Amino acid sequence: MLRHNKNNNIIIIILIKGLKMDINTEIRTRIVAAAEQLFVEAGSDRFPTVDEVRRAAKADMNTTSTVMKQWRREQVAAPATVAVSVPDSVKDAALAATAQMWSNAQELANESLDVAKKAWEAERVEADTMRAELADAYEAQATELADAQATAKATDEKFQVMAAELAATSGKLTSEEGKRAELERLEQAAQNRIEELRDELAQEKTDADHQAKQHRIELEEMRAKQEKLTNDHAGQLAAAQKQYDTAAQELAVVNARAEAEKTAAKDSQNAAEIQAEKLASELETARNSASEARERAAELAGQITAITAQNKELMAMIETPKTVKKGTSK
Repeated sequence: MLRHNKNNNIIIIILIKGLKMDINTEIRTRIVAAAEQLFVEAGSDRFPTVDEVRRAAKADMNTTSTVMKQWRREQVAAPATVAVSVPDSVKDAALAATAQMWSNAQELANESLDVAKKAWEAERVEADTMRAELADAYEAQATELADAQATAKATDEKFQVMAAELAATSGKLTSEEGKRAELERLEQAAQNRIEELRDELAQEKTDADHQAKQHRIELEEMRAKQEKLTNDHAGQLAAAQKQYDTAAQELAVVNARAEAEKTAAKDSQNAAEIQAEKLASELETARNSASEARERAAELAGQITAITAQNKELMAMIETPKTVKKGTSK
């Protein structure tokens, strides 16, 4: 016997309403055909359950249960009608056999009552079986609905995770773009510094050439004075020689300084070129990273689109059991 719980009350209400509902002829025919086919496939040993017929006929639970109740009644053989009139053999009997005739009539009536009782008991057992099947089908649908809801929730959580990954990738892409712009700015600054060093080197070289030319002029003038004073005064010649030597030393110092400044400028230029090459390499790496980030973002966008489509399909599948549940609660 079924427990008197909420589910059983719902099923009983469904059965009562199902008896009053006007069933479409095409749907009734489809349900009966499915029931007979399943009954034959089972070797005619047992009646198919309401849920089995519902799935095979693709009908709702209310209509299927109502049609199945009528169909199962038709499968049970109706009790034979017992004649209530007095048999000819009794009429032909003498008055002495009246008692025997009455006894035979009572036996026939009792047999008819037993047949009716058995039919009623079979119908009661069948009703209990159908109620149990409806309860099992209802619980199975509730389990399917819970599983579908859990799947939809898991899919939604996965969608949220992938959306967060897409947002993180977009932020990373923005950061890479900023880094690339900074590297380009540093590269331009390095190039400008190289040009400045070249200009400074050219200016220092010009200044060194000018000083050397000035010292050569002064040296020539001193040589001319030395030649002029050679015959006049030996002391003046010695002094001039000394001045010449001093000027030669100063010229050597100036040349050495100019050479050192030239070397330093060349080293600065080399360092600037090395720095520019390094910045160019970092810029290329940043561009590659940005390209990979764009590809990853496109891949994530494609996955999100696919998951969104799957989520819509799941929600459509969930709405079908919900519709059935709402229909059964009327």
